[in-house]
Amino acid sequence: MRIVAAELSHETNRFSVVPTDLTAFERSGIHRGDDMIAALRETATPIAGFLDAAEKHDFELIPLLAVWATPSGMVTQEALETLLTELLRGIADAGSVDGILLGLHGAMVAEHHSDADGYILRSIREQVGTGVPIVATLDLHANISQEMVDDANLLIGFDTYPHVDQRERALEAGDAIVQIIKSELEPTPALVKPPMMPTSQNMATAVEPMRSIIERAIRIEDAPEVINVTVAGGFPPADVEECGFSVIVTTDNDPGLAATLAWDLANFAWKKRDEFLGGVSSWDEAAAALRAIESGPLVLVDIGDNPWTGGPGDSAELLRFLLEQQASSAAIALIKDPESVKRCIEAGPGATVELSLGGKIDRLHGDALEVSGYVQTISDGRYVNAGPMHAGVGVNLGPSVVVNVQGIQVLVTEHAETPIDLNIFRRHGIEPTALQVIGLKGKGHFRASFEPIAERVLLVEGPGITGAELSRLSFEHVRRPIWPLDLDAEFERPDDPLDGDSA
Repeated sequence: MRIVAAELSHETNRFSVVPTDLTAFERSGIHRGDDMIAALRETATPIAGFLDAAEKHDFELIPLLAVWATPSGMVTQEALETLLTELLRGIADAGSVDGILLGLHGAMVAEHHSDADGYILRSIREQVGTGVPIVATLDLHANISQEMVDDANLLIGFDTYPHVDQRERALEAGDAIVQIIKSELEPTPALVKPPMMPTSQNMATAVEPMRSIIERAIRIEDAPEVINVTVAGGFPPADVEECGFSVIVTTDNDPGLAATLAWDLANFAWKKRDEFLGGVSSWDEAAAALRAIESGPLVLVDIGDNPWTGGPGDSAELLRFLLEQQASSAAIALIKDPESVKRCIEAGPGATVELSLGGKIDRLHGDALEVSGYVQTISDGRYVNAGPMHAGVGVNLGPSVVVNVQGIQVLVTEHAETPIDLNIFRRHGIEPTALQVIGLKGKGHFRASFEPIAERVLLVEGPGITGAELSRLSFEHVRRPIWPLDLDAEFERPDDPLDGDSA
């Protein structure tokens, strides 16, 4: 049994002015062939899960391509076509194959295809025909389209946010494709998309409302007729017609049951939609929390400029706030500012520098902040995540410096990245558990590593394109009406869900 494995993934924020070109994918790291195995074997990633499946079932895994880029603006036509052409050529060169395992995101938008994941699946399907099964993993924030469902035999989404189960879901995909190849399973999926487009600040699966929704999905999966239940919260800033919440129930040759169960679960989620609102503190509440610190650390997270939601990473608003509050024993990760990094490296460790920090990429994330500080450390910006999320995965921030500004240690980097791991601080000589205040840019992935060490966690929303306030964004392509943009949106199940519009 010969099965191809590949990953081609991006989460696209259509409101970002930073295009995602081929260089962006190359910067994140492109692994090919046997290099995929060497680089990703011991990581918490989909490719590692595919490798686990190959060992478990003793099939030949054909590794072709593994690449993803930090969320940003639309993927250029050149980038997608270059990578997809390489993938298709690799499949062709592999000769006769029995199946294809893919790691996709589900919220990629390209200049020439708004449903880029659907385009990838369709392109592969057109090449290999209907006789070769395709099973793909998806991110929990996927915007799932009917085309994606139609061109894959099975889609399996992550069940956790933070996404700590990527490897496990990929192993599940590997288990399933073996059964499909042996004609032991006949997947019949049903996709239902209630008209809701929640933002992700309250989408963590350990708490409500997603905890109950995922628990219900797992109970449905316990039925012997059910192969998989995928719940995707969606990714609003992609601004595509498919944006929003999705439920896929895949049964073993029972489309009627799949449709019934999918509609029931989607309706359950719809009734809990208001619980996705809120969860963000005011800056005044953050100031009060600073004054109330006992042992710390207080983890303050600016969700307005989250690189993993497509923010540029160069907002200085969190530093501005901490300086105004005269915070001490504090560190911030991060501010992307290659110009300031270069000046600090030229000045050298210990040198005093005058910097205009951040605010250089657009006018949507606040103004630059004029500061004076000293260069505390200089590094190449490379480290390896300890986990649990992306454990074993290397990160490259590019040349990076820590600038000490009135006692606040600020990590300034060449590249934008969301800090999801304690090693982002430890790599730069900062012990996060010893701090009173940790400032991060993020939304939810930080919780896997930082919540266990925190006295308290607060989300705040500075200016930017990645926060919870959707009224900041000028949507043009999402289907309407859709909640919460349209509070009067309605969701009703048709008398016969097989005859109704799944959306």
